[in-house]
Amino acid sequence: MSVLDLTGLVTAVVTPFREDESIDHDALGEYVEYVLSFDRVKGILASGYSGEGPGMSRSETLDVARTVIAAAAGRVPVLVGVSPTSTTETIDFGRRLRDAGASALQINSPFYSLLRRGFLYEDDVAVRFFDDLAEGIGLPMTVFQYPTASGLTYPPRVVSRLSENPLVIGFKEAVGMETYEADFQAIAGRKKIYADNNTYTLISMLLYGSDGSMVGVGNVGLPHWVELNRLVEEGDTAGVVAFANEKIVPIINTFSRDLGQTRFSFIARVKEALVQLGRIPNGTVRRPEPPVSDEDRREIRQTLESVGLL
Repeated sequence: MSVLDLTGLVTAVVTPFREDESIDHDALGEYVEYVLSFDRVKGILASGYSGEGPGMSRSETLDVARTVIAAAAGRVPVLVGVSPTSTTETIDFGRRLRDAGASALQINSPFYSLLRRGFLYEDDVAVRFFDDLAEGIGLPMTVFQYPTASGLTYPPRVVSRLSENPLVIGFKEAVGMETYEADFQAIAGRKKIYADNNTYTLISMLLYGSDGSMVGVGNVGLPHWVELNRLVEEGDTAGVVAFANEKIVPIINTFSRDLGQTRFSFIARVKEALVQLGRIPNGTVRRPEPPVSDEDRREIRQTLESVGLL
C-alpha cells in the first residue's frame, strides 16, 4: 500500500477470547472481515484499549497483529497499539510489528516514567522519545492522547513540536473538548487529528473539525457509525445532530457514558453487544475486567432494539 490514508472511519476492533481467556484468532479474522465489509472503514486498529492490548503479552499482541493483517489482506492500513516501556524495548517491539506487516503504530502514553511525571518541565524528553521511535522503527505513528487512562496529556506546545516529526502522522484524541480544540490549533493542519471520545463530546469534535474517528464504542452498531461518518463528510450539521441524537447517543449512554468512569466494564458491554448481534461467539474479557451482569445484558438488548440493530 503506497499511501497511508487514514482519513475517515478507523475501527478499533475488539479481540475475541475463548472462555479460558485465550485468543480466538478465527473469530478475530471473521470479525475483521465483517468490519471491512463497509467501504467507509478506512483502517483497522488492533490491540488498542478496546482490543484489550494492555492485557496482552508482547507475543500475543504480535500474534493478534498478524491475524488482523492477514485478514485485512492489504485492503486498508492496520495500526497496532503499543504501550511503551523503555525506549529500547519499545523500538525492539516496534520493529517486530513492522516486520509482521503493520502499517503504523499507535503510541500510547508511557506509564510510570519521566514522560508521565516530568513532561511539563522538560518538553524535550517527550519529543526525543518520538524522535527515537521514528529513527529506530521507521513506521508511521499516531500519538494517543488519553489522560483518563494514562495520567498524561501532552500540552499543545509539545503537540506542535511532535507535528514536526515526519513519521508522526496524526493524533488520536480521547480528551475533553477544550484540549481537543487546543491540540487542533497546535497541529494547524500539518497532521491528521482523530476524534476518540466515548461521550457526546465526540459529536462536538467531529463538527468542530477532524480527519475521522477511532472510537472503541464504534464496534457497536457499525452501520450507524458509517452513516454518521457520511453525514460528517458531507457537512450536514443538522443531519449529524439529528442522527446522533436518535442512534448514537443511546449507544454512548449504554456503553460508555462518562469517559473512562463507568461502574461497569466498557469493553465487556461492547463484547456482549457483539455477541447479541452475532458478530463474535463469546463475550469473555480478561480479568480483572468484570464480566457483564444479567442487568447489563437486558440494558444492552433494549438499546440495540431501540436503535434498530436488533
